[in-house]
Order: sequence, then structure tokens, then C-alpha cells
Amino acid sequence: MQLLEPWVFLRLLAGIVASALLVRASVTAIQVLRRFDVMRATEGQLLLERRVELAGTFVRVGAAAQVVALLLSALSADKLSRGIRGAMCAYGAFNSSPWGFRSLYASVLAALAAGTLAQLYTFDARIKTMELVRPLAWATLLVAPLALVDLALQTAFVLDLDLSVVASCCSVQLDPIASARGGTVGGPRVAATAAAAIGVGVCILLAWLVARRPTRPKVALASAVAFASLPLAIAAIVLEIAPYTFEVPQHHCPFCLLRADAWGLGYPLFGALLLAAVWSFGAGASALLARKPQVAEAWQRFAASRLRRGALAWGAFALLCLVPVVRYALVSHGASLFP
Repeated sequence: MQLLEPWVFLRLLAGIVASALLVRASVTAIQVLRRFDVMRATEGQLLLERRVELAGTFVRVGAAAQVVALLLSALSADKLSRGIRGAMCAYGAFNSSPWGFRSLYASVLAALAAGTLAQLYTFDARIKTMELVRPLAWATLLVAPLALVDLALQTAFVLDLDLSVVASCCSVQLDPIASARGGTVGGPRVAATAAAAIGVGVCILLAWLVARRPTRPKVALASAVAFASLPLAIAAIVLEIAPYTFEVPQHHCPFCLLRADAWGLGYPLFGALLLAAVWSFGAGASALLARKPQVAEAWQRFAASRLRRGALAWGAFALLCLVPVVRYALVSHGASLFP
């Protein structure tokens, strides 16, 4: 039974931990919205303030568990693909069930949302006032259901997965699409790669410049550019980096980058992209909450640190993208991979 597979069990366990912690933080969020009043000095108010601090810990640990759950989603699907006939990578495992890719998309969304929420709680911990308690309560109530949806979809995927079926692998479904388009593949590939290179470069430059003297409009702009660059970066991975990694111009499978024959490049590559997005989104989200003068100084320090971290993560992502391209240029003595 799939539930007894070690990687599947760990994936579901991580999802349960993340959901439980975020739901527990949501209980405190409901209490905050109903009873929190910073002007009162009653015993109940003091107890609620301590619970808010504890809720911040729950969110941060829950966000880490949600990111681990995303990692385990990829790992478990890759491990399961070895037991499914016709599946050569995680693509075959996800594609063998109608719940596969739905659960993956939910995991990505939940990890991004939980990571951004954790950044907001980190910002709240840096200020001495309780100005952000209610906005954070609303944000927690929005993010916690995403973790539950992710857990539900992942469970549905695991229970629906049939290891006796013959699945279609990426080379059967993805590669023929690229081959059928022939020369037109170069158009989207070149455009997507160029747009991603420009977007990532702008993200790095803008983050470093804004971090020197952050203002709310500038930080929001840097976060918006990061949001727009994220899908472009994923497109570049699929259309450019994956073919160079496998030295096959038609092989556009991001899941094969997780395999050992690709040096496991996908894990640091997507990891750097996730960190860049979370830190950039966290800076932008904090700009929306830092409206009052009493939190301005703490917010500027926080936003600057998130932007610098985001710039480093974007830079690491760019360097990792260059590895297979430079390697192919060296082994092929400068020959072009694409006709």
C-alpha cells in the first residue's frame, strides 16, 4: 500500500504537522479578532498577547514544515516512479493520477504562502508594539486553509495512485510536443530565456538598490518584479536549462532535473527560486502592513534584510542556471545545442 512507502509516509506526516500548526495558529487568530484590545491590561489580554507570540512560533515552524512537505512531494513522486511501469521520473508518477499535478500545484502555493506569512511574523517580532496583530490574524486565517487543501489533495493523490498501471513518462508526452513544433520551439525558448535573464537581473539590481534606502513604493515595486519574474524563471528552466543539462534539445522535463544523472540540479535550482520568491514577497507584504510611523524604522531594517537575501537567492539561481550551459559549451567546444 502506498501509505506504507517511507517517502510517502514522511510526506503526509510533514503535511499533517504543517496543517496542525497553522490551524492552531488560526485558533489564536480568531481569538485576536474577537477579543484583542491593546488598551486593556486585564489578565485575559496579557494571556492573549502571549498566545500571539506562541502563534508566531507555530507559523514559522509550520511554514518550514510546509516547505519540507513540498520537497518530499518531489522526492516521493520520484521514488514512486521507479515502481510504476512506463514512468521514468516524477512526471510519470504525478501524471498517473488526476490528483497528481493538482496536489503539486497546491503544495507550491501553500509553501509560498506559508513562507511569506512566516516572514510577516518575523517582522512583527522585531517591533515592540502590537500594531500588526490583527492584520496577521487575517493573513493566518487565509493561509491555514491552503495547507489543509494541500494535505487533502496529497492524500487523494496517494490513495488514488495505482502502481500496477502503465504510466506515460515525460519523453512520451513532453518531448513529442517539442519535436512537433520543430523550428517554432526556438521562438518561445529564446524569448522566455531572454525575458527570464532580464527579469532575474532586474530583481537582483533592484533589490540591492532599494535595500540601501527602502521606501514602501520601492519595496512594493521590487516585490512585484519578483512576482512577474517567477514564472519566467520556471519557463527558462523548462525550455533552456533542462535541454542543456541532458544535452538533448527536445527534453523539456523539469522533473528529470531531480534525478541523480542530472546531479540533482533541480533541488538547489528550485530551492534558490523558492527562497528568492519568499524573501521578495515577504518584503513586499511587509510594506503593505508598515503604514504607521512607529514601525517605520524597524520595517526599513527588515525590508532591507529581506531584499538582500532575495538578491543573493536570485544570484544563486542565476549561477546554477549557468552550470549546465557552460558545461555543454566546454564539452562541445562551443557548438550550439539547438539547430
